[in-house]
Amino acid sequence: MTGILAIVVALALLMFLAYRGLSLLILAPALAALVALVSVDTPLLASYTQVFMGSAGNFIVMYFPLFLLGAIFGKLMEDSGSAEVLAGAIV
Repeated sequence: MTGILAIVVALALLMFLAYRGLSLLILAPALAALVALVSVDTPLLASYTQVFMGSAGNFIVMYFPLFLLGAIFGKLMEDSGSAEVLAGAIV
């Protein structure tokens, strides 16, 4: 219940402070970190290393070939000059 209350308070604070002119780029991560610190019952570092790092590793393993082939294709398009021709046709 504390987590839901912390989220509602953080959203209300976010809306109020954004309306007052504070930057969302600074405000949103700060409030998210505050909610994470307030509402977590488990140790924060343990959940980071056991849950987040495992999921991030799985994401990298799954999508690395896609990113690698995209980078190779982009470099091939740049070296052959076809990226410039394509951009000229679009613009």
